[in-house]
Amino acid sequence: MKKIYLLSLLILISAVFLSGCLAGETNLTSPDDITNPSDSNQTPLPAFNADLTLVDPVPPSLSFLSTASVRSHGQHIGVTDAIFGYQGIYTHEKEKTPIFLTYYNVGIANTTKTAVSYIQMMKDSHVEQYGANSNITTIQINGHDAVLFKAETDDAPQYGRYMLAWTIGDDLFVTVTGTADSAVLIELATATGY
Repeated sequence: MKKIYLLSLLILISAVFLSGCLAGETNLTSPDDITNPSDSNQTPLPAFNADLTLVDPVPPSLSFLSTASVRSHGQHIGVTDAIFGYQGIYTHEKEKTPIFLTYYNVGIANTTKTAVSYIQMMKDSHVEQYGANSNITTIQINGHDAVLFKAETDDAPQYGRYMLAWTIGDDLFVTVTGTADSAVLIELATATGY
């Protein structure tokens, strides 16, 4: 009986020790996961997968439709390189228009550019395409600088009159696009928590 008691106690102590050690670890299970090892005090960056595109709770004016894998060069955001991304597709209930929340992973691309470089590429492309009709401003999303693009033309761009973009670390950049008003894009961007 003593042996069973000691064995049970040893298993219990081991379980408590292991759960305490594991509780502080980041749950990163694939090579596509992104972390920022240079700053140990910084919260780990999110795992790069389709779950990124799911916001909870979904803003009241939006409904979630689906996720998709995409390449940046086909999304009309001003990026010519084929950067892989995951996209969440939402619909604005009042206007019945799609809103696209997309995370792009620069880290797994065959490029020397950073996420910031791609935001600059988007700015350059926007100015080139719309000239005097381009309006680019910096706003705050969840405590981070984000770029709000507006095309002040009579002919709205294919992706919509507004676009929002920001970076998460060196390797991840996010866009929210759609034909809805900028307030709707900002609402979805804020709901991401990033």
